[in-house]
Amino acid sequence: MKRHHDMGGDPAGPVEPTDHPAEPWAKLITATVAALRARGHSNLDETRRFIEDLPAQDYDRPYFERWAEALVAMLDTKGMVSRAEIEARMEKLKDGLEAKR
Repeated sequence: MKRHHDMGGDPAGPVEPTDHPAEPWAKLITATVAALRARGHSNLDETRRFIEDLPAQDYDRPYFERWAEALVAMLDTKGMVSRAEIEARMEKLKDGLEAKR
C-alpha cells in the first residue's frame, strides 16, 4: 500500500531550490534531534519512521513543522516528556510573548 509520503512515480514539476535563513525554533528542533541521537535516545531510522507515520494532514505541513510534530510524538512515546507537558509549556511561552506586545 502506498502511503501519503511516498511520491515515487507521481507526476511532479521542477524542484526550485531556495536558500533562506532558518527560524530560531527550527534550529532548536534540529539541535534537539541531534542531541537525542548523540546521547543514544534515538537514531536516524527512528526519526524517519516518526515523520513518515504522521497522518496525511500533518505530513503536508512545512518541513520543520513535520519534524517538530514527529519529535513531540517520539518524546511522548518514549515517556521522556508528554505531549500535554509540551503543549502546556508552549502556551506559557505564547502568553509571555503576547504580554510583551
